[in-house]
Amino acid sequence: MDGFYIGYKDKGISSSNFVLNLSKSLKTKAGHTGTLDLEAEGIMIIAMGQATKYAQFLNVLPKTYEAEGILGITTDTKDTSGNILSEEDSSHITCSDIEEVLELFKGEITQIPPIYSAKKIRGKKAYKLARKGQNVELKPIKVNIYSIELLECHIPKFYIKTLVSSGTYIRTLIEDIGNRLKVGATTSLIKRTAIGKFDTSYVGKIINIQDTLYFLRYLILEDNHVKSLKQGKILHLNIEDGVYKLLSNKGEFFGIVVSKDGLTKPLRMQI
Repeated sequence: MDGFYIGYKDKGISSSNFVLNLSKSLKTKAGHTGTLDLEAEGIMIIAMGQATKYAQFLNVLPKTYEAEGILGITTDTKDTSGNILSEEDSSHITCSDIEEVLELFKGEITQIPPIYSAKKIRGKKAYKLARKGQNVELKPIKVNIYSIELLECHIPKFYIKTLVSSGTYIRTLIEDIGNRLKVGATTSLIKRTAIGKFDTSYVGKIINIQDTLYFLRYLILEDNHVKSLKQGKILHLNIEDGVYKLLSNKGEFFGIVVSKDGLTKPLRMQI
């Protein structure tokens, strides 16, 4: 079975167990295209069969989240599952204050990933080191907040919806919002509602490889050129630089190729 399964992970199950259970039920090789925190719920795209070769290309897709934060509390995990580090009075904060601060986070920002995350340090996941009491230092990363809005506000709780680049940590975003308000904040709920165009209306569906890679341009070549690329050869073609889905004249999907400086070579090809 080749394709991408659009699944919905519930809170309290790890991403790896979610994929493992799906793999067993469908009796096929499977791998995720991006994890969700144990305490988070939402959309996951699972690659099955040959689709696992193309999972990396989905990293460019933006992700939509809804999240609830609690002002006045910070924790070591940046969510309510962790130990409280500080408590501040947030009764003076207004919903308008939160809306003003949210504007400051639009665009490219810098984040420090949570130490309780799957971010790797010297090949080991940060959260495993943190749980052992080891000192964990993570480097700042740049992410994009394409949009962010306040959906609900009942101080000390606030509920946001945000469209972000891949790699954005919502727990960090919530805490940073609280820090901007000088009272701190922690996350009580994270829900990923979409990855690219795949929202909850797609849950339970299996999408073929070509349609899942809807965001890539396509390249139609003659059969002899397709054959050469499948054999690993590099072709001299006068096409614009970029990554393409390779199609036959009949629309059959053959894989992914990359073109640069007039040279086109295979990246991932169908068997």
